[in-house]
Amino acid sequence: MNPYVKELLDRSLFEPMRDFKCRQGKRIRSSLLQISYEMAGGIGDVPASVSDAIESLHAGSLVIDDVQDDSRSRRGQATMHHSIGVPLAINAGNWMYFQALECLSTSPLPAEIRSRLIEAMIHTARRCHEGQAIDIHARVDEVPVEHWEATANAISLMKTGSLVELAVRMGCLAANATDRLLPVLPVLGRRIGMALQMRNDLDELASIAQRRPGEQIDDTIRDDDLRNARMTWPWVWASQRTDPARCREWVLRLVRSPEDRRQVARELFERIGQHGDHVIATLISEQVQLMAEHVIDQRLLDGVAEILQTIDRPSWPVSLVEGIHTERTSEVVR
Repeated sequence: MNPYVKELLDRSLFEPMRDFKCRQGKRIRSSLLQISYEMAGGIGDVPASVSDAIESLHAGSLVIDDVQDDSRSRRGQATMHHSIGVPLAINAGNWMYFQALECLSTSPLPAEIRSRLIEAMIHTARRCHEGQAIDIHARVDEVPVEHWEATANAISLMKTGSLVELAVRMGCLAANATDRLLPVLPVLGRRIGMALQMRNDLDELASIAQRRPGEQIDDTIRDDDLRNARMTWPWVWASQRTDPARCREWVLRLVRSPEDRRQVARELFERIGQHGDHVIATLISEQVQLMAEHVIDQRLLDGVAEILQTIDRPSWPVSLVEGIHTERTSEVVR
């Protein structure tokens, strides 16, 4: 390739893509990929082509998701489309999808396993985009309260649930898992993905709720869910613990101004923060117990439990709910 053309390609695609992939996230999918590979009888590390594929698919989906939400930050840094522009970011996200498939198609694994891995990835990518369509279209200020839970459940299962399920399934397929494990472990992965989505939803709400009145929400704070009126789990939990009229009042205030959104976040988090944390912890515990019924290797079970601690543990201080309650009580007294 002409050196100048190569430089153009590096600047417009490869450098932004490498920078994005180097950002450290929870690494839950890649960790579960390795653990499921070993649970299914795989020896050593999962083939690099498989781990590279799942990471590229996930990274590409994040880039596209950030464009559609007009997110300002991702893992503490500017989103790709804010750094290099929307057209180049969309191209990079799509390129990573194709790179993921190419990783699998050129893998040194047996042809039958390669075929099953590619089929699983194509199926998951389609499901994720169907879930994304619902996520973008189904605003909380437009969906009736009685349909909040079903909508959030569908979005979580089709997006985050499907991607985590794929990581577990690909680990099993790469190790040529027995018929005993293959129908079980990926389903548990899907439920773990739902818990991960719940944690992400709750942590984003908490990050906004802990801002004090008048404090600027800068670009390091993700407020995409509230700003875009996304149908997230805190709204589901609110509908279960609050009357519909109160929920609708919160939703009406949500779309007024950034300060109204911040106040709604505080009131919503005060109502459901501890409850949501309990729901997540219970869901995680259930999946570990179910996995223990099918896997007898204690080392691997301990590895799963360690991975899932990153979901079980909230990123906000335990005292946050009490602090918000005390502050609101003081405001009423004044």
